[in-house]
Amino acid sequence: MKEIKSYIITQNKEYFSKNSEYIKLKNSSVKKIIKNGNIINAFLYEEEKNKLYGYYEIDLNDLNDLKNKKNKDDFVCIKITDNYKRRRGIYYKLDKKYIDFSLFEIDEKTFLKLKNGLDLLNENISQTFFSCSIEKDLEGNDIFKYKAIETSPSLYIAEYQKKFDYQAYNSVYKEYLRLLKTSNSENDNSQKFIEIGSYLTNMLIPEKEFRRHLLNGFRIVYLHLDENTYNIPWEILAYDKKFISEKIIFSYTNAVNILPNDAKNKNNNKTAIVSIPDDNIKNDKKEIEIINSIKLNLNKDMNIDLYRKEHNYFDFIKVLENYDIVHIITHGYSNGIKLSEDYILNSINALENPPSLVFINACNMEENDNKLIQSLLSTGVRTVISGTGSLADGIYVDFIESFYSNLFHKHTRINTAQAYYLAYLEIKESYNGFMRYRFNGVPAYV
Repeated sequence: MKEIKSYIITQNKEYFSKNSEYIKLKNSSVKKIIKNGNIINAFLYEEEKNKLYGYYEIDLNDLNDLKNKKNKDDFVCIKITDNYKRRRGIYYKLDKKYIDFSLFEIDEKTFLKLKNGLDLLNENISQTFFSCSIEKDLEGNDIFKYKAIETSPSLYIAEYQKKFDYQAYNSVYKEYLRLLKTSNSENDNSQKFIEIGSYLTNMLIPEKEFRRHLLNGFRIVYLHLDENTYNIPWEILAYDKKFISEKIIFSYTNAVNILPNDAKNKNNNKTAIVSIPDDNIKNDKKEIEIINSIKLNLNKDMNIDLYRKEHNYFDFIKVLENYDIVHIITHGYSNGIKLSEDYILNSINALENPPSLVFINACNMEENDNKLIQSLLSTGVRTVISGTGSLADGIYVDFIESFYSNLFHKHTRINTAQAYYLAYLEIKESYNGFMRYRFNGVPAYV
């Protein structure tokens, strides 16, 4: 059986404006394809908007049954019956400009990345609410409990409890922390993290039916954790030699954050970059330039204000109150983030007008003593993206660039969870580890 080849096919502006049922290919291109087999996977590309649609499985054997298969311009017209797949497209930029109706082949790895990205936008995403705790029983034993409730696309409930071996867990957790404190260790020591993650999966989700269900299709898992389970590194859980975060967004939430929120964004066009000066942060200018370049290339109506200075508590609150997106570049510690040489911010007490998204590009946001993320979610911030462990200065700018490129794209309306996952898919081509940024809260449109 011949391997099914995958292609990107460019059409013209008229094709997308009319929502035509037929795509056009040059006869010469069709002859070239048929040499490799009659069935192909195809994405449609709209160059004006840098958007990709699909995918479509096309049987070229059916061409004989099509009306008007060949016209005077020497084109073949191929009928596309599933126009639903053109409703939502992902941001994608070709390496070079192609003329209309051109075609080029992509490898399987690229095909899967693009397919997964489009699935994320166009399919019903399962949502699982997962709460867990460690409690003492009457005999003084530590008992690990979890309860999972899935509401979409269908109702599913799972409950489980077992004795919890703290000694075994702490041994594994210490090794995780040791690796985490080294920058880029998730890439350099990917197999070691997978070993740790596989052990934790067997320890925390031993019930096989629920595990199979959890790994069946893409989903968002909203984690509601007590103080004993908050430090569990869910993002490194692994199964079958892969991080399960390749198919799951683990969202660290609290009860307040997942409640319906009808508040409107204060200003969809206002973004603030807060960069706290520090001699050890030398690449903040590059990060700032990248975000500003996205504005110029993708959404000229967006306003970005830069605050490259130290802040006190009230200065910082003013920024949070007046912008819908706040991107923070600073040092992170076990007990908070640096706002100035003499001030570490550990929590936010209240916000009258919270932003929709706060991106904290700082180390150690996963620490149990760091209450900042939970406090931001409690004030009404919908999404907080935060760093995990030791982040090398400037090493993860590709993720940041991809995240904002998808989120800000003026021709694509996607939420923060979708942008987060699409960015993960983008960098996976050159990245072996789990994602060093956590998704906290719920998806938000900005």
